[in-house]
Amino acid sequence: MTTSAVSPPFSPGKAIREAALDYVRGFKGLLGCPREIWVVYLLKIIESLCYFSAVLMLMPFLTKDMGYDDVTAGTIAGIFSASFSFFMLFIGFVGDALGVKRAILAGFVVALVGRIAISFSTDPRIVFPGLFCLSIGFASLIPLLTAAVKQYTDKSTQSYGFSWYYVMMNVGALVAGLTIDALRTTFTKPFDVQVASHVLTVRPTQVVFLMSVGLTVVSLLIAALALRKRVPGFTERKEAEEHAAALARASAAGKEAPKAGHKESALTIARDIMREKAFWLFIAFIGLCVLVKMIFQYNNLLYPLYMDRIGLKAWTGKLYAINPFIIIFLVPVVTAFTRRMRAYNVIILGTFVSASSVLFMTLGESIWLIVAFQVFLSFGEALWSPRLYDYTASIAPPGREATYMSYSMAPMFVAKVGAGPMAGILLAHLAPATGPRNTELMWLIVGLSTLVSPIALLLLKRKLDVEKLTAS
Repeated sequence: MTTSAVSPPFSPGKAIREAALDYVRGFKGLLGCPREIWVVYLLKIIESLCYFSAVLMLMPFLTKDMGYDDVTAGTIAGIFSASFSFFMLFIGFVGDALGVKRAILAGFVVALVGRIAISFSTDPRIVFPGLFCLSIGFASLIPLLTAAVKQYTDKSTQSYGFSWYYVMMNVGALVAGLTIDALRTTFTKPFDVQVASHVLTVRPTQVVFLMSVGLTVVSLLIAALALRKRVPGFTERKEAEEHAAALARASAAGKEAPKAGHKESALTIARDIMREKAFWLFIAFIGLCVLVKMIFQYNNLLYPLYMDRIGLKAWTGKLYAINPFIIIFLVPVVTAFTRRMRAYNVIILGTFVSASSVLFMTLGESIWLIVAFQVFLSFGEALWSPRLYDYTASIAPPGREATYMSYSMAPMFVAKVGAGPMAGILLAHLAPATGPRNTELMWLIVGLSTLVSPIALLLLKRKLDVEKLTAS
């Protein structure tokens, strides 16, 4: 008979003190990182403001300004959203091959072209190519800015690096939520803009897109002037660590050792990634997260028109802003409490909370029920979403961060193809612009479908915890 040590009882006060000390140490560690980490954070705030403003106004723009019905508008929005998830399949390879800075600059240029196109026209021949360019820009900037966090942090600061990155994303989302209400209240009629000899008309919903044009120009200048390709001392140290890891991988696989500083082609990176068993298990894991991630698609596509149709249009941005407001303060604290827990376990817990939050909306049409939905959604998101970044970066081999970050988001392609049309169908049948509504049933369908993700992750934990498999 053997005896085991008895664990000391859990002390909330001690846990809070340890979390606070861990938080302070993590923040001090970030202060010791290259200045580029703060540049990346600034770029993420600006780009998130542009991104969330655009997706929140896309459905109103398509229905009110371009005249599409709910189902058609939802289908267009779904295709647009799915397209940048599809393009992410290739952006990671290019980012790892070209280098993060050059790829980020290219992403801002393409996004700028798209934003200009959708700011001044409702002609499908201009709007659709503009949305196409914007989808490529999103596909570039989302994973590449994430990969840049890994590039400018080390092992001791990586967890907090991603935690604060997620905070910055939500700072941008918070500003977006508060901004769109102010813009929609201020700009209620179209106005003209003189560009050379042409007079261009800007409609109220397009004011948000026009704002993003100016902000993208600012981001492009910041990225060009403030991001360094190499940080003296820091870059050399990271390259030495990555080269040592690459030598170990090559030795274990019986391959020829790579030369220091050697840059592989995008095709070589893709080929090597596809041959790794852990990568495909990782993709299966990410794929199971798709349905719970769809909550955010519905929050972007279904929610704005839902608010219009239940008479709460003036509250759309304010209530939407609850989510990023809570995330800004909660994510660093939750990270401090959970960073010693396995990422997979935290993700399961968080996805259960996020998926269950939708059930508040099945109880009726009320500001307080919407508040409860946003609060619980935020708490779940604070648990699982930043840990997904950390999880991905932790298992990604050195030099493969952008590729893994791209693929961590790629399964959303399938979800977005369905989320857009589904949002349109749900609105048309259960929350139409005129006629009887049954929004409670609409949200029940959304809630039950999203609960599939955490249940599947729990049932398949032994096979899909790639972090555990790679550590063994």
